[in-house]
Amino acid sequence: MSTPTTFVANKPQAGLLMDANEHVSMDCSHCGGTNLQSQTIRSAFWDNDRLVVIEDVPAIVCMNCHEQFYDDTTVVLLDLLRGDGFPPEKALREITVPVFSLRDKLKEKGTS
Repeated sequence: MSTPTTFVANKPQAGLLMDANEHVSMDCSHCGGTNLQSQTIRSAFWDNDRLVVIEDVPAIVCMNCHEQFYDDTTVVLLDLLRGDGFPPEKALREITVPVFSLRDKLKEKGTS
């Protein structure tokens, strides 16, 4: 199972779930920005060939580059969900996701 690209090891406020839209006093380790806020987000994970979406995830989000940081408690809870294998019967709902390919566009670009 793959880890979401938004996971960052630098976890400010370790172990604390923060209030949504609370300003966070720290610098973004990705871009150096100083405007970070606590938000509730939605995140996507690949579980083998299934795309799984998790809602209501507390995160600290950089308003400059949109990098997302998770506290220790959130990371543990996400790992527990992943460890359960995301059983379909526990999903709140299902969504349909369109799939696109660049194959034809790449061929067009290579021939023009």
